[in-house]
Amino acid sequence: MKSKKRIIFILIILIVGIFAGGCLIKHCFDSGSKNNKSNRIVIWTWDETFNVKAAKMAVNEYCKKYPDVEIVVETKEREEILADTKNMLSAGLYDDLPDIIMIEDYDVQAVLSAYEDEFVELTGKVNKEKFADYKTKVCSRGESMYGIPFDSGTAALFYRIDILNEAGFTEEDMENLNWDEYIEIGKTVYEKTGIPMLTLDPTDLPLVRIIMQSNGSWYVKMDGYKANIEQNKALEQALLVFRKLLTEEIGISVNGWNEFISAFQTGEVASVITGGWIISSIKANPEQEGLWRVAQIPIVKENPNAVAASNVGGSAWYVLKNSPNSKKATDFVVEMFAENDEFINSLIEEIGILPAVKDPSIYSNFDALDPFFGGQQVTKFLTMLTKDIPIVNYGSKTYEIEDILEEEFQKALLDDDMEQCLINTQIKAQAVVRE
Repeated sequence: MKSKKRIIFILIILIVGIFAGGCLIKHCFDSGSKNNKSNRIVIWTWDETFNVKAAKMAVNEYCKKYPDVEIVVETKEREEILADTKNMLSAGLYDDLPDIIMIEDYDVQAVLSAYEDEFVELTGKVNKEKFADYKTKVCSRGESMYGIPFDSGTAALFYRIDILNEAGFTEEDMENLNWDEYIEIGKTVYEKTGIPMLTLDPTDLPLVRIIMQSNGSWYVKMDGYKANIEQNKALEQALLVFRKLLTEEIGISVNGWNEFISAFQTGEVASVITGGWIISSIKANPEQEGLWRVAQIPIVKENPNAVAASNVGGSAWYVLKNSPNSKKATDFVVEMFAENDEFINSLIEEIGILPAVKDPSIYSNFDALDPFFGGQQVTKFLTMLTKDIPIVNYGSKTYEIEDILEEEFQKALLDDDMEQCLINTQIKAQAVVRE
């Protein structure tokens, strides 16, 4: 019976893979590599213009030195990577596991708490002191480090200067904003140009996370084991800002990642507020070179703890200990993403990565002028913001809590009862945190 279940599971995975597409196989040699698992490394990651592109570049560079290794880079959604990996680990299907997976910082503690023994411990294999403390903490369980930090998710306000100029605003007008000022600018931009200020999706709350952390708080308390919703003023302020953005109608409604990306790539919105990892997607439209600028995020003026710095996303590379080729996968990921400063330096130029290191000046492209952003020193600007990001504990249930919050927030939009929204979310969230 177990054998039959295993065959059925493998068939399902194969069928899903055929229809999902998005898979690139990079061969370091041409003959016989497809059937030689002893030299085959499989990587799962997401975002074609950022993580996937970085993985492909790493493969090309690594293959120059090790031509007898085959590396497969597969594009999967973040949720798909987690679900497939968990299913395979639970079923003991080690031969079908990838060797390297990318995990977003919000997800990693939940994964490590459930499957810590399934990942290669990297303590001692990488220079922990090289990376930013908040990143190594996220990538660790106790004193053991399991991930190689890839990028910082430093949040910023990216905007189209040509659209803002048409509405009568300058670069100086976009500096040191609070949310009320940003909204007023958005109204004027829409009135004079017909272009909404930003995209909004009431069923997805990364902007709430950005505002909440800039206010110095999170969905859980600093111990990570208690929900922090009902009395969380920072969260309430973030939700009120988000509701105002929705009701003031300065945004365009989108559904999902593809519509979000398309909106700014095609000029349907005047700004984007998200993590620095969005730069590669912004630059995917070469016709917009020189039209973009970057500034600090707006702040909640009513919150004395608010700072114009926050984080959203960010990720790291992890190696599965019982995968078919974990040892060689470890060698690859350590050499390319932990030790190869020249390669990481090239990623700054190619995809706009914000390296999660303590001393970014080790990279010559750190303070380079970026013509796409009118000659701004974008990497340096965003990296300098990183030191001001309030430290919070993401805990291990970020997305589970946010699913609850999204449902209750939808009700609050209808009955205008934010207090009850927070009370209901607190009760449900605490039950999730205890699991």
